[in-house]
Amino acid sequence: MRSRVGILLAIVVLVVLWGAPGYAHGGATVTVHSDGRGSVWITAQWQDGHPINEPTPVTLTAVPVSGGGPSVGPSTLRQTGDERGTQTYGGALAPGLWQVAVDLGAPVDGHCRARVPVAAADASPAPVEVACLIPATQTSAAEPPPGTAGGSLTPLWFTLGGLAVAGAALGWFVARRRMARGEQGIPSQER
Repeated sequence: MRSRVGILLAIVVLVVLWGAPGYAHGGATVTVHSDGRGSVWITAQWQDGHPINEPTPVTLTAVPVSGGGPSVGPSTLRQTGDERGTQTYGGALAPGLWQVAVDLGAPVDGHCRARVPVAAADASPAPVEVACLIPATQTSAAEPPPGTAGGSLTPLWFTLGGLAVAGAALGWFVARRRMARGEQGIPSQER
């Protein structure tokens, strides 16, 4: 009986201490997209594949490569909350070749650049996708996102609930075996 309880306690300790917290995603991949007609958006995912849907301030700045015309931004991108972590630029870039820079705030803290061609109305568009790898920062790897109590605790609660049920079942089984043998916790001298 004691060995079973010891094993159960060891499993509980390993489950609680084993993995990284649910919010520790590591680095990120940010991809700058353009449809070739002036629309620009980004998709962002953590290194573990989860979309970056946490409130992340993202600004876009675009400078014409040829030097003609005014620069755009910095403009704040709008988060869509989709499964790809999409954030969109509300305007449209004019025809020409643009150097687009995207700056992401906490919890990502990164920067991505892409050359984005925008076709004239009578030309064929050339869509663009440029991916940037952003290494993990102390913020993205260790701190919970703002407004949360520390990430997703659902797997931990399921594990602890399952262990509690297993412990109760083990206790019931042991008590039933003792009852079947006639053991009722009475010292043998009083029988």
